[in-house]
Amino acid sequence: MDERIESPAFNADALEGTKWSLRLYPVGNTDANYVSFFLKREKDCSGPENFEVNLQLAFLGKDGSIVKEITSAKCKFMKYDSWGVQKFEELERLFVTERETFLPEDTLTVQCTLWTSEEKPDKSKYLFASTAIKVERRSFVWKIDKASTLKSCIRNKFKDNLIDFDLVLNEGFDRLDINMTSFDETIKYISCNTSVIDSKGRKKSYGSKKYFSCDLKKGVLSFMLLFPEMLMEDKSRYFPNDVLSLDFEFVLATVEHFGCRIKYPKLENGVVGEKTQNTAVLIADFKTLYNDGIFSDIELRTSTKSFPAHKNILSARSLVFRRMFGSVKKEKNSGYVDITDFEAETIHRMLLYIYTDSMENLQFESASKLYVAADKYELLSLKSRCSSVLKENLCPENACDVYVLADLHNDDDLKSSVQDYILGQREEFFFSQEWKNLMTTHPKLAENLMYRKITNNKMYLPRKRKSE
Repeated sequence: MDERIESPAFNADALEGTKWSLRLYPVGNTDANYVSFFLKREKDCSGPENFEVNLQLAFLGKDGSIVKEITSAKCKFMKYDSWGVQKFEELERLFVTERETFLPEDTLTVQCTLWTSEEKPDKSKYLFASTAIKVERRSFVWKIDKASTLKSCIRNKFKDNLIDFDLVLNEGFDRLDINMTSFDETIKYISCNTSVIDSKGRKKSYGSKKYFSCDLKKGVLSFMLLFPEMLMEDKSRYFPNDVLSLDFEFVLATVEHFGCRIKYPKLENGVVGEKTQNTAVLIADFKTLYNDGIFSDIELRTSTKSFPAHKNILSARSLVFRRMFGSVKKEKNSGYVDITDFEAETIHRMLLYIYTDSMENLQFESASKLYVAADKYELLSLKSRCSSVLKENLCPENACDVYVLADLHNDDDLKSSVQDYILGQREEFFFSQEWKNLMTTHPKLAENLMYRKITNNKMYLPRKRKSE
């Protein structure tokens, strides 16, 4: 806790030249279950020693509408004073249950409004600043052969361009010591998750750790994981062929700040924010239209569930539906469309996007299925957003599947991203079961990737000098 993201400082000329910044605590500064949000008056600023101001702190949705806000009147700030809310929003709502509302396209937008008059003014001058958090996901697998014959602890080292790992597993396989060193100064956050890979390739997580910049200043991070007795008791599952496979996944985050810029909003009918507020209302109305099936004139029928819908809305969003309802096919007059190749959950998510342009808590497996549906019904923006989810969740266990998926749907952008990811893996990846399966089922794809790998390696080989 107490780890914060701080905005660039901004000068409020209309507020006697005072200088301010925003502070966001992603895991709270007193309670790890909440996000904390504060406004701070900078020490090196103009204006009176004691400045009184009205303020509003808010989180904004995709369309710029306010989804969470706190307003306070006549707050007094000395220089270097802060005011804010310790429990501004629940972490669970922000990152899980209502992620699509708060983090559209994985972007959190916060807003602070300051004014000194009795009433909040209609016309405002906007200052925009951005903070970019670059996230890198890395993973590696430590395979310990002939595990049953080990008589002493075993040590291994893994090196990355940003961080080094020193791993020590004791002889009883019940304790793992992990030391991380050599931190790059740009790293602000590290999380590490350790799992055991069972005989079916499934991961069983046995512990994770999170560290922020204040921890990284120590230079060395050490933590210990204790494995339960069941690991040794179920050897057929966790020690297939007498091999213990430990999977390490870690996330590195760096933070970059970009300076403030001024923007004056265009006013229509003298009302600020009317357009975005109306958009939010319109989206809510369309969601109600979908949920309640009011005046529906078509049904999409899966094997387990039917979904009332509206031909005009489907046709406006999808050229496939437009052609379908405009042709002489049976769907035009039958009142239903039979969909046998997608599950009900996938069709629900597709319709929700068609009506509201939103995706609710989309995970990897759901994104894969929705990607296929989006491609079939030519929902290009949905396909692109699903592709982004797939890219962000690539790991050694699913990369080959996504590679095949991208090739099947002629998605060169996704295909290139997966190729880059696979080529960035350690040599152990090319001995994995996932890679063996790819060579068996899609040999041409595996061949193309290996050719690219060999070509890339040759580019870095030293050239022989011609004899004179």
